[in-house]
Amino acid sequence: MRSQNGFTLIEVMVSVVVVSLVITAGYTLIGVSLRTLSMVDTERILLSEAQKVYLDFLTQSDMADSGERHEEGSPYVVKWSVETDSVPVVDELELTFRRLTVEIGDREIVLFLQSSEGLGEF
Repeated sequence: MRSQNGFTLIEVMVSVVVVSLVITAGYTLIGVSLRTLSMVDTERILLSEAQKVYLDFLTQSDMADSGERHEEGSPYVVKWSVETDSVPVVDELELTFRRLTVEIGDREIVLFLQSSEGLGEF
């Protein structure tokens, strides 16, 4: 009888397939991680910019209801708009508020500002 000293062709092919699947999964994981990191970074910047616009609305009485700004050194253009809305509370009373929408690229966040009118007919 002859003893085997090496691997058969099928064993080599199976190991190549397994290694290639592991490598492909690794590259896919890296790609997904980089995309997720980019999205998280954009969300962080959006939240930071939204807080700045929100504070501007709270501290400046002459703030425009819509606009945009681009800070020097930043690749993002920040756009905002405000809409006034109200919801019925009880009977004839309505709660009036302003909806502040802040956008960066295709991402947006909505914040709510108390309207100067507050409770409509209170």
